[in-house]
Amino acid sequence: MTDGSQLLPRNTKTTMDECLVCNAVEHDLRFSATFAGTAADAHDYFLAHRAATARGDIVRCRQCGFVFTSPRFSDDDYDRIYKAVPRPELLDASFTAAKSARFKRLSRIVREFQPSPVPFLDFGCGDGSFLREFGSAAGTGFEIGPSGRHKAGPCDVITGDWAVVAASPALREASFDFAVAFDVLEHLPRIERDVAAIRRVLKPNGLLFATVPNIRSWVARAMGSRWNMLLLEHLWYFNPETFSEFMARQGFTLLETRAVPFDAPLAHLFTRLAQTFGMKGQFSAGPVSRLVVPVPAGLMLGVFRSRQ
Repeated sequence: MTDGSQLLPRNTKTTMDECLVCNAVEHDLRFSATFAGTAADAHDYFLAHRAATARGDIVRCRQCGFVFTSPRFSDDDYDRIYKAVPRPELLDASFTAAKSARFKRLSRIVREFQPSPVPFLDFGCGDGSFLREFGSAAGTGFEIGPSGRHKAGPCDVITGDWAVVAASPALREASFDFAVAFDVLEHLPRIERDVAAIRRVLKPNGLLFATVPNIRSWVARAMGSRWNMLLLEHLWYFNPETFSEFMARQGFTLLETRAVPFDAPLAHLFTRLAQTFGMKGQFSAGPVSRLVVPVPAGLMLGVFRSRQ
């Protein structure tokens, strides 16, 4: 772990960063870093507005095979970086259609398991797009940010620090039948703490639906070091086995995993492909490039049940 001001030298071949899945401390370098800046520079390389694709050193645990970014910035640095990233509403309007298509698909999957309206949590809900698409007033969203509360359609969205909110009267223990965490877990520097807090607010036998990059997907294997999910903001790279093992440590039982596409405007897809091959720049959407397509990006959905 660094002090958060500078990543470690790039010629490090083994590290002593404890594995999330098995607690082993010896890991081999899997992919070398393409970012050599500081935490103060990192926001330019995060999320949809990134100027170029970049990553830290990515290692593989010698004992269980779990893949993750190491070294990392400090937890507080990640908090500051995300606050500096441009707001989602500044994205091109074509992203609204892309999110709608994606969350329609994920909504159908959730309803396979939860067909009746029940209280649920959207953890890391962003601008509330899934809450609106799912169409149930029984949803509650959480997003990191200044403490507050607002509406996304008919649903309440609570903002603040997750550890504080999850332990407060705002979210009672065992109050939700299920939770969703779409494109969230791979970003969390405090993932163990945060998942434990999600389990706290779920009812016994409650369900958790979560999407994460799958390092064993055919896309990841085919693209190797050019896989576009190898990003500076992605800290954890699960496969079905390591995802199941990590979540078991947090009190969850895996029910199934399945591959899911990532819906994106063509302009965004072309920009990501260009950046993958070393070209800087940002997308600009014209009429054709605003078309939304389902991209096989190497994501998997895990469905888990909390243990009593």
